Amino acid sequence: MAFTPRGTNTPTPSSSRAHSLHSSVSHQSNNTFTAADAARHLSQEHVTRTSQEMFRKIAEYVRSEMLATGEDYKLLENMNIMTKERYSELAMTAQGLMQEVGKLRTTYSDFEPYLARIEEISQQAEMISNIAAELDEYTKSLETRLKRISK
Repeated sequence: MAFTPRGTNTPTPSSSRAHSLHSSVSHQSNNTFTAADAARHLSQEHVTRTSQEMFRKIAEYVRSEMLATGEDYKLLENMNIMTKERYSELAMTAQGLMQEVGKLRTTYSDFEPYLARIEEISQQAEMISNIAAELDEYTKSLETRLKRISK
C-alpha cells in the first residue's frame, strides 16, 4: 500500500473496510446486499491485497536472485581474469626456464670433452695408486728379506 500524508482525502484500507461494512449494513436494510456479500467483498479485498503483496514479494525475490546471479557472474569473471593472468605469468616463467635449460645443455655439451678427460685422468690416477700400493708392498717384502739375509 502507498503512504498518504495526513489531511488528504485518499481512503486508507481500514477506512475503506469500514465504508464497506457501513455500505453492507445500509444495503442489508434494502435487502440488496447481504452479510454473505459483505464477507465475500471483504474476502475479495483481502485476496486482492495479499495477492498484490505476494506479487511484490515474488518480484523482490526474483530481483534479488538476479542481482545475486549477476554478482556471481562478476565474481566468476574476476576469477577467470586472475587465473588468466596467473597462467600468463607461469607461461613466461616456464619459457624462461626453457631458455635456461637450453643454456645449461649448451654449457654441458661444451664441458663434456673436459669431463671425459677428467674421468680418464681419474682412472689413470686410480691405476697409479694401485701400482704404488703394490710397489709399497713389494718394497716392504724386499726389506724384510734383506733384514733376514743380513742377520
